[in-house]
Amino acid sequence: MIKPEHTKTIRGKPRIVSMMKYRFFQKCMIYSFYQIRGGKGMNKTKRKEMTYLVAVVIIFFAAMFSHTGHYGYRDHIFVRTVFGFLPNFIYIGLLSAWCVSIERRIINKQIRHLLMGVGILMIFWIAVRTVKWRFFSPFDMIGRYLWYCYYIPMILVPLLGVFIIICSGKSENYTLPKKMNFFFIPAFILIAVVMTNDFHQLVFKFTDGIENYNDQYTYGFLFYVVIAWFVALGFYFVVMLLIKSRVPGSKTFQKMPVIIMVSAVVFWILYAFRLIFNVDLTAVDCLIIALLLESAIQSGLIRSNSGYGDLFRVSTVAAQIVDGKYNVYNSSAGAVELTTTTMKQAETGTVDLGDIQLQSRPISGGRVLWQEDIRKIKELLEELEEAQERLSENNVLLKAELDIKERKARLDEKNRLYDRLIDEMSEQLIKADDLLKEAEKNPEIAKEALAQICVISAYIKRRGNLLLINEDNADISATELEFCMKESLDNMLFAGILTSLHSQLKNKIKTKHIVAFYDLFEKITEAYFDDMTAMLVNLKNDDSCIKMRVQIGCKDGFDEAILDSFCLDGGEISYNIQENDVTFDVTLPLGGDAQ
Repeated sequence: MIKPEHTKTIRGKPRIVSMMKYRFFQKCMIYSFYQIRGGKGMNKTKRKEMTYLVAVVIIFFAAMFSHTGHYGYRDHIFVRTVFGFLPNFIYIGLLSAWCVSIERRIINKQIRHLLMGVGILMIFWIAVRTVKWRFFSPFDMIGRYLWYCYYIPMILVPLLGVFIIICSGKSENYTLPKKMNFFFIPAFILIAVVMTNDFHQLVFKFTDGIENYNDQYTYGFLFYVVIAWFVALGFYFVVMLLIKSRVPGSKTFQKMPVIIMVSAVVFWILYAFRLIFNVDLTAVDCLIIALLLESAIQSGLIRSNSGYGDLFRVSTVAAQIVDGKYNVYNSSAGAVELTTTTMKQAETGTVDLGDIQLQSRPISGGRVLWQEDIRKIKELLEELEEAQERLSENNVLLKAELDIKERKARLDEKNRLYDRLIDEMSEQLIKADDLLKEAEKNPEIAKEALAQICVISAYIKRRGNLLLINEDNADISATELEFCMKESLDNMLFAGILTSLHSQLKNKIKTKHIVAFYDLFEKITEAYFDDMTAMLVNLKNDDSCIKMRVQIGCKDGFDEAILDSFCLDGGEISYNIQENDVTFDVTLPLGGDAQ
């Protein structure tokens, strides 16, 4: 609550009271300096910041006391004018400097803007008070509206304080929920009510006329609404600040916020009982608000970017910050001192300093240089080289071992294929061997025997090729069956057998189906080779099956027992005998399990 300021001078007392306050204040400041300089658990940067804070408080109180220091010089206009304006200029200057420091220190954008808003409102408060009392008459209408303007910061500052305490302790990117903006509606309504008091007088009632507002007035019910708003939000801010200043895991609190709160309570008690008087209440209110907010910053409730110098110095990273002329601005404890020449070499690339590598990057106003200890890396490289040599030796042995295993595997595979080939074509091999022996014994039948051996050899060759292909059980071109039969039929010409092949094979089929047809063809050929005079083969296929028609002409008839012995797993075989000719019709579905 800010009343129009009246100055009641009791001769001799203001000067005595000022001296008493100054001595009390002097003792408090000396004690504060002692605590700061000898404080335990406080690093150099924190002591420096606290020293600045105490110095600002000293200047603030000195300016406030100078407000009463000109009473002994009332007849000197110049001195009275200087002492009248100087405190206000100091207040505004200090608050402006505090706002600038807020802009530089506070990390959270939301809190930074809120704190800047509080600072600007306090500057506005001091400026309006100064203009009212130094440039306008107490009974002027403009002076009255300037008085109403006191309540703009009184209404908005507590609201911004509530927003600040909500944001405190949150992450750097935290922002207030948009619904919190609705609190500005009652705030602006209260401001509008105060600023329009001349029309309704529900805040201040001027019983002796509005022109004598400075001498006689009473409070309307809306005044108490404004004060309730101020007290409620201010109380919430103070209580929440006290709660959040509690040290985690203990029942103790951060000292600075508690000390400032207690000091503010003591001041208002002393002022209420008029144990202290003639005090600039506006300046004291602004000081208490600024100190409470600053205590939240210094105690870490509001995150700031101070203390990075100490953090850099105690960092385990060996680094240095230099200006444009390579003068060292800051250096970590582990950094090795470097010459200017060495620093400049790092501009173009990494500098090798033996067990240390120096690197550099430009920053605003200079460069940052960091040193990497590469001793462990070198040791690891040496170990890696030794391990690489051992691995190279092992690789040679492994390669030789793999070559041996590969050759053995190839031989084993060849032997396996040979064994399988012999196993599957043992009958043909035995028959070819018997024919050779007969040809040696009876030269008369040598030609016929050799012709039959050629047919058997063609089968063995082609069957072996199919055996290799069938290892992967892959689909191959259906014309492969045509090639197999053509070679066998061509060799039958040596025995004087007329042959013909007509093929309409297309697309791809499984190798096992080709093997099944070729094996059946070979069995029929071997069964009637001696009496055969002609053989006609017709091959065709579609998407569902493979068909083969074999027509054989023989000198003698056919034994039906032999004809019935021919079979094809998964397929169908039928035959038709006409005198000395027989026709086989063979069908194998592509889904059949031919063997």
